Amino acid sequence: MSLPDHTRKTCELFRLLAGHEVLGLAPGEIAKGMGVDPSWVSRTLPALEAETSFVERVPATNRWRLGVPLVRIATTVHAGLDQARRRIDEAQARFTTPL
Repeated sequence: MSLPDHTRKTCELFRLLAGHEVLGLAPGEIAKGMGVDPSWVSRTLPALEAETSFVERVPATNRWRLGVPLVRIATTVHAGLDQARRRIDEAQARFTTPL
């Protein structure tokens, strides 16, 4: 089964914006980085911002970055993995301590 093109492009957008949380990327940089028409960027980013807040404009610029809700999802996953790692480390320490 294949993803619809618009879903695939949106996922590519999130990957492209990752790592640019402070300064963001300009629409032209996004279009070039994704290999899409600039009109796709002009239509899609404002719609994603309005409906999901998964992207946002960098204040006082025409640049875009990942939005707070999407970053919070990543932070939640990271915290869950850290907690799981601590539990594994604790279990390993219990089982590897000599009698």
